[in-house]
Amino acid sequence: MLEKVREAIERRQLLLGGEHVLVAVSGGADSLALLYALYWLRKEHALKLTIAHLDHGIRADTGEDLKVVRRAAEDLGLPLVYEKQDVPALARGRKLNLEEAARIVRQEFLERAAGEVGAAKIALGHTRTDLAETVLLHLLRGTGPGGLRGLLWESPPYIRPLLSCSRGETRAFCREHAIPFHDDPTNQDTRYLRNAIRLELLPLLSRYNPRAEEALARAAELWAEAEEALNWAARRALEELEAEDGLDLVGLRGLPPGVQALAVRAFLAEKLGGTRRLERVHIEEILRLVGAEKTGEVALPGGIPARVSRNRLIVGRAPARKTVPIPPRELPIPGELELPELGWRLQVVLIPRPESLVPPSPFVAYLDPAKLRPPLFVRTRRPGDRLRPLGMAGEKKVKALLMEAKVPREERDTWPLVCDGAGIVWVVGIRIADEYKVGPETRQVLKLEAERL
Repeated sequence: MLEKVREAIERRQLLLGGEHVLVAVSGGADSLALLYALYWLRKEHALKLTIAHLDHGIRADTGEDLKVVRRAAEDLGLPLVYEKQDVPALARGRKLNLEEAARIVRQEFLERAAGEVGAAKIALGHTRTDLAETVLLHLLRGTGPGGLRGLLWESPPYIRPLLSCSRGETRAFCREHAIPFHDDPTNQDTRYLRNAIRLELLPLLSRYNPRAEEALARAAELWAEAEEALNWAARRALEELEAEDGLDLVGLRGLPPGVQALAVRAFLAEKLGGTRRLERVHIEEILRLVGAEKTGEVALPGGIPARVSRNRLIVGRAPARKTVPIPPRELPIPGELELPELGWRLQVVLIPRPESLVPPSPFVAYLDPAKLRPPLFVRTRRPGDRLRPLGMAGEKKVKALLMEAKVPREERDTWPLVCDGAGIVWVVGIRIADEYKVGPETRQVLKLEAERL
């Protein structure tokens, strides 16, 4: 298994050398096999490793997971970032299913933790078995090429070095090297569709093709290549069709039907911040109106309207009020600043160094006061604004950060930036600049908190 991981890292260029990698470790065999494999390969790639463990609060025996992870951290002499969340409560509060709530909490935790420790990449323990399960799961739900590609080797900041290894191989690796792990008992519950696929459907398919798992993984890789080509075609179409006030439908009608669907889907994804709840029926209804040159409205996920006229496709409600960029406003230290014209309030307090430097939410930032050049002030973005985000080696445009964070296009020009005399300190809710992170000797920390009015 170790050789497969080494080959995947080199062939896929998952690690280029000298990176700080946050390893997500649940306590199961897959994530522990990943951790030990990266640890034993660390000198070849000059890696710095940190372990991250999240307790979802779903099971009563999660303490056993933590014991296993702590034992591994002590065995390897690696730092551990740990957090406990009440995912069932979050699922009830946000009206999500448990799996979706757990995914959201896990992603938020891992990206916060990576930013805090300065890790540029996050390694996940997904295996070839997970990939095969995902392809089947998406196929049963009637997905398109994007879903059939399953899991990707790299989707920044995430990497998946185990995608060429089966779950059987990771368990064998742990047993061979006497690495303790803890099985999650809920993985045997076939009421969950993914578990039923793993325990019932995959073994059934293996009766017809003993290498069904490998075949599904190979098909996923081919679909990933096809999806890349389709995305390229959609981007080219959008470059020609997208205007300030919407999508040009006159030009859209001149494209082949398949490309029309790709362009509309890409346009909606940009406006909605993704396609998670977008269904084929939404695209088909819009294209029906476009083809008939009729005016109409289609309700998108979340009740957001897509308005179709003869010449434009426009997504979203008309804003209740017009917001405009503001001139710089001083942010007192300590103190509070209310920005009703932007709909934000910011607060600054000086606190003793917290036990964990991972902020409790994206809208809280911890800064080293000794590194600031007062006064602090808040402004909106300007052309060419850039900073070096926490944990990254190079600079990035503020515009790119806002787009990656799926901030709606209409809010980007009025998104608050906290600055000092030297530059941008914090893109609120997204990332602080690396040069302001809390140093190892810092005892007093500046806490910034932002909230919507």
